[in-house]
Amino acid sequence: MKILGLCTMGNSSAALVVDGKVTFAIEEERLSRIKNDAAFPLLSIHAALKHSNISLQDIDLICVYWERWNLLPRLEGVVKDVINNPRTLGPKLNRIKSIFLRSNGAEEKEKHNVGSWKDLFFLKSILTKEFGDFSSKIVFLDHHSCHIASAFGVSGFDNSIILSYDGGGEGLSTLLGYQEGDHFTEILKEKWPNSLGHYYSTFTGYLGFQMLEGEYKMMGLSPYGKPVYKDVILGKILHKKNNGRYTVNTRILDYHQALEGRFSRELIQLLGPPRGKDDEFSEDHKNIAASVQAAYEEIVTHMISYALTKFPGTKNICVVGGCGLNVTANGKIVDELGFDRVFVPPAPHDGGCSLGAAILGQSRYDQGSGKAVMETPYLGESFTNEQIESYLIENNYKVPKKYEEEELLKVVSQLLSEGNVIAWFQGRSEFGPRALGNRSFLADPRNDNIQEVMNQKIKKRELFRPFAPSVKEECAEDFFEIKQKSPYMNIVSLVKDDKRSVIPAVTHIDGTARVHTVSKEANSKYWRLIDAFEKITGVGLLLNTSFNIQEPIINTPAEAVTAFLKSGIDYLILGDFILDAAWREEQK
Repeated sequence: MKILGLCTMGNSSAALVVDGKVTFAIEEERLSRIKNDAAFPLLSIHAALKHSNISLQDIDLICVYWERWNLLPRLEGVVKDVINNPRTLGPKLNRIKSIFLRSNGAEEKEKHNVGSWKDLFFLKSILTKEFGDFSSKIVFLDHHSCHIASAFGVSGFDNSIILSYDGGGEGLSTLLGYQEGDHFTEILKEKWPNSLGHYYSTFTGYLGFQMLEGEYKMMGLSPYGKPVYKDVILGKILHKKNNGRYTVNTRILDYHQALEGRFSRELIQLLGPPRGKDDEFSEDHKNIAASVQAAYEEIVTHMISYALTKFPGTKNICVVGGCGLNVTANGKIVDELGFDRVFVPPAPHDGGCSLGAAILGQSRYDQGSGKAVMETPYLGESFTNEQIESYLIENNYKVPKKYEEEELLKVVSQLLSEGNVIAWFQGRSEFGPRALGNRSFLADPRNDNIQEVMNQKIKKRELFRPFAPSVKEECAEDFFEIKQKSPYMNIVSLVKDDKRSVIPAVTHIDGTARVHTVSKEANSKYWRLIDAFEKITGVGLLLNTSFNIQEPIINTPAEAVTAFLKSGIDYLILGDFILDAAWREEQK
């Protein structure tokens, strides 16, 4: 059975599951080049069908990640919140208008971070207009159930505690439960707008970052401060309740007001004025970030600890939802709660719900299980050496030397060991927001000055944001205090004391790193590159950051070459071709 999963708002995406195997998945932003594109995922659907050489008429079931008629819980939440805090009526109405009334043909500037609930009611007509008549059954599925399926369904676990939490679904912002086989037992739930995701996003805006985009920046800033406001936050804003519950005081901390750059007098009285986006970071800003993170982690620990009282001895946990991208909190779960295995999928945010919808649809409508085989996170588009060469010729670029793989890895590992910054473009693109070694900038992790070099050449990013290590799976425990695999770069771990001076470029100020473990089976070419680097340096890991320059992660050879031409990158490895600075000069 061929099942197409769709996420049509937030981080739009499409995924294809064929006979129980995940064959393709991609986010719309990779194709449209619009960051966090929320438009209806037509480009993603085209890419999925093209990859499998099928048409929409060949699809048996189309599964959408949102129950379109389930409007009452949101409306109920809005009414209660406005009664509690009348000042929020205007911002909430503005948000409702943007979500419900934006058409699929909106201007690009209107698409950013805004999905269209309206599209859900015209989904068949949108698809028919683009792809022609089709007879596929269309089903609309619960948001958090799709999140859960996207995690547990590919985790390989027989049983697990599952925490799904984000800004909010149709009515819930948090769903915590236990799953064994296809049976899910609810432990607790929190209704929107009582939301840890909104709590974190609102403070993201308070500290001058872009909401729904800059949360990872606030997380990166937090280790530079001290959690001096943690008790204030837990006392006044984020309240811990009995039985694993929590509440957010939306009179003080309102998400919809924050979207418009407005914050309550009470919040300003507690923490001082919000930071302007161009202001320098004060110690107070750093302390607020540290406090927000610490309070958030305490609530997460509170919820999961309660789940363990209901299902004691459980050794597995899945963490999913947009909040699953908080890798620091994920690291706390690994370190402090006694699980043997913590699984966070490669796309825990809404973009991953297309995959979850397809898996859930398989379970409910195809008499299959709620599991699917996902052998790799490299589920997007790929380009052969022949396609790369054709692109270069067609665009009047000189075709550089093509290397045999062994020679290529030897040359590139030597270049890395000499301090060069490498753009690495290989194979199929990754599904999700992390660069996992197929669309990456790579560098030597031993170079303490590499952050300055990277910023000068390409990234222009804040100095407090850490770079991540890609480490051979076999070497992970030599460098990090980690006892499990981290193939999707979604877990933070302490760097071992005696290794921090060895790999300073990937060691954050608090002694941690966002670990990406690489297995030979999952990505042979990348593993062999790291292995070749280890033979030269004795260090079995590389600095890895996403291949993009103020844009979504690079997807095609054309985008890779364009980025190379306008940057100070030392080398671009495009398949088995090496493009260097001399090549770049020749094209001018």
